[in-house]
Amino acid sequence: MTADRNAVTRRLSIASRITDYLPAAATFGLALLASSPLAGAAPASAEVLLTMHIEEQTSWVRNFNPFDVGGRRQSTLDFIYEPLVVFNELDNGKPTYRLATGFKFADDLKSITYTIRDGVKWSDDKPLTAADVKFTIEMMRKNPALDFVGVADSVASVEAPSATEVKITLKDVDTHFPESLSDLPVVPEHIWKDIADPLAFKNETPVGSGPMTEVRRFTPQVYEQCRNPNYWDTASLKIDCLKLPQISGNDQILATLPEGQMDWFGSFIPEIEKTYVALDPKHNHYWQPPAETVAFQMNLKTKKPGNAAAFNDIAFRRAISLVMDRTAMVDIASFGYPVVNLHASGLPPRFDSWRNPDAEKAQDEWMGYDTDKADKLLDEAGYKKGADGFRATPKGEPIAFSIMVPNGWTDWIDAVQIAAEGLRKVGINVSVATPEYEQWGKQIVEGNFDSLINSRADGPTPFRGYYQSLATAFGGRITGAPSRYSNPDLDKLFSDYKKATTIEERRTIFNQIQLVVADNFPVIPLFNGPTWYQFSTKRFAGWVSKEDPAMNPENHENNRMRLIHLLRLHPVDEKAGDNG
Repeated sequence: MTADRNAVTRRLSIASRITDYLPAAATFGLALLASSPLAGAAPASAEVLLTMHIEEQTSWVRNFNPFDVGGRRQSTLDFIYEPLVVFNELDNGKPTYRLATGFKFADDLKSITYTIRDGVKWSDDKPLTAADVKFTIEMMRKNPALDFVGVADSVASVEAPSATEVKITLKDVDTHFPESLSDLPVVPEHIWKDIADPLAFKNETPVGSGPMTEVRRFTPQVYEQCRNPNYWDTASLKIDCLKLPQISGNDQILATLPEGQMDWFGSFIPEIEKTYVALDPKHNHYWQPPAETVAFQMNLKTKKPGNAAAFNDIAFRRAISLVMDRTAMVDIASFGYPVVNLHASGLPPRFDSWRNPDAEKAQDEWMGYDTDKADKLLDEAGYKKGADGFRATPKGEPIAFSIMVPNGWTDWIDAVQIAAEGLRKVGINVSVATPEYEQWGKQIVEGNFDSLINSRADGPTPFRGYYQSLATAFGGRITGAPSRYSNPDLDKLFSDYKKATTIEERRTIFNQIQLVVADNFPVIPLFNGPTWYQFSTKRFAGWVSKEDPAMNPENHENNRMRLIHLLRLHPVDEKAGDNG
């Protein structure tokens, strides 16, 4: 695993790849890339159905609205709404073109033109054109509640000069923009232009561009999402349907494993060698490389006076950090799968080549487990204990908050219980809330929570995780940005980074970003979880694996490369002994 991680960190980032194609060096080619190494073979005559698990719910709700971050089914992005282009973080940030065949910055870097793939049709047989891309971006700009991508913060205007061209004029130079736009779900104008409330729209029978648009069967316990009859890359698609059984949490997935029906999933499996691999050693496999940072995050814009005063006090945040038993969270709650993060900057291990040692000096003093030191810090900051043993603010306002974690996420629930135990030891009145996953996501987007632990979605470079979770511009529009943090110095650095045109400039600016984050401690890093990825070679081959680490292998909705992974898969040819 270490060798794999080091190999990844030695590679250049997507930032350097985009730099290579900027006008000062070279432009992005608009030539069509080969769609897939598997192109050519048609699906077998018998229906090919792949069973996958990508989200925990107690009951399925039929919602395929790509803009409803907290309520949409996680099979909506990529599989129903295909991206313009995706970037492979494990291959130098290499672009893989989908609805677009290329993009090119203007010489002044103030605009970018995407070439839209000619001949693509929506699943209802109507043509997909540049007008649909323009419509989607404009709809998100006009309605901030829909804009989980952040186009309103970057885009000044958008036009479609032809059916295959979209010109996006930027508010300022933003060389990071192509990576941001990879999350854009292009929707059909002829459907969405008549939707009165696009955020409330459930989109129960979606019209999409991706490989799996047809919702053939939908019950509270299972649904099937099947082949788009007009998919432009049908030659690469060897799967006819995705079957998604309802699974409420880690315990339930564990109970289903002996049945041997799950093909592709990503869950916390305790003692995975015994509880999963040993059930079928020939076919059951996993690969769990290090992933993004999980942190304790407080709602810094909470309306509760005592909590607001405490959360916005760096002394209080440092004291909270000192009572977080990170080692117990990793070893006891998570069976040793994650790794402890002991840096106030929160930089993930896989970005070691970006690390700024100056952000890991005195700032890391608060990252150890020391309840005595936390008690002393709280006393000195004026947080006195009352007769009930709980602390109040220096003004006497009560502090009481819950830590929110999705129901069924047993490893995170156990980690939160460990956090709550440490907080109570130093007189913090804290409880644990376990809403259903969908409600958890909605509460984050709405700002209706006190605190939680959460991971952020990293990109091919560390910038995206910091930007989307800490920039004022995002303000909680995505589930990875719950803290509502705002820091003008950090925002200025984010802006400077997006204007940078060389990898050297980006690294210099990101060094400063790490310093500001470590000095101000807006969130409390805990550990770096693994990439949750398990798969069976019993029915399908083509899997990404430790031996073939071609891309991020997980099937969760934060990973755009899951679409390319799906297109690699094909039924096992038992006669040929194909089971890899």
